[in-house]
Amino acid sequence: MSKNTLVIVESPAKAKTIEKYLGPD
Repeated sequence: MSKNTLVIVESPAKAKTIEKYLGPD
């Protein structure tokens, strides 16, 4: 999850993509 956090900080746009994955989960 640490890597995902770095991606969100680096690319806020990707944060929305991760939210979609965490949303249904």
